[in-house]
Amino acid sequence: MYREMETADHQRVLGIGAEDVPELLLLVGVFDVHATLARFAAYLDEAAPLRRYPGYTGRLGGVRVGLSAAFGGPMAAVHAHTWIGAGTAGVVQLGWFGALQAGMAFGDVLVPRHAQREDGVSDWYLAKGILSDATPGFASALTAALAEDGIACSEHAIFSTPALLAESREVIADWSRHGWQGVDMETAATFAVAKAMGAARAAALIRLDDLITEEDSLVQSMARERRAFIREREQEVLRCAVRGYAAYREAAGQPV
Repeated sequence: MYREMETADHQRVLGIGAEDVPELLLLVGVFDVHATLARFAAYLDEAAPLRRYPGYTGRLGGVRVGLSAAFGGPMAAVHAHTWIGAGTAGVVQLGWFGALQAGMAFGDVLVPRHAQREDGVSDWYLAKGILSDATPGFASALTAALAEDGIACSEHAIFSTPALLAESREVIADWSRHGWQGVDMETAATFAVAKAMGAARAAALIRLDDLITEEDSLVQSMARERRAFIREREQEVLRCAVRGYAAYREAAGQPV
């Protein structure tokens, strides 16, 4: 039933017409979805809230964008599927991650080439053994945009979990031994949906907590200056993501 929905159906769910479909979905993975959605909307030009759906349309860097926020794989999958089903050609997963390896400082960025599929959703979109991976050209263009702005980033793989509070020290140590650069909750689902539906996909995640040293724990209050730094960094990453997407499409002969 819902899997058979057509483009016009998804547009009706969003409450937009074909002429209003954005080129790129900005999908933010975060616990406080409502406050974060409003904050990110303020970073856009011409931001307009959707009347029937939790999201916005707007522009950034000349690119028409959609904006939604999700906590966990199931919610991310619904947003990615809906926007892509409506005709959006690409999606970038934004948000934060916990570091599983040494060497990444607070605020550094991860542009994962693929995500380990332990999210609980990707199996509904991709067969076992199929990578939940980024579109190579999009990820490379995003990394290049970050480098142009002097933002340190890694391109190693991430682990997507469905259970934040089940991350014990034993589990974290095991993930680290297996070489995962970090852990989040949404990237595997977002990549899987986009891959199954033929959309371009990438992620740009900001290092928040260090799960190995247990520095910058989410249970600790964040100092005002560090919070201000993170707010500035999320805007920088947002602009780089959109610029990277535009460069990717330009290189493919499909300028936005």
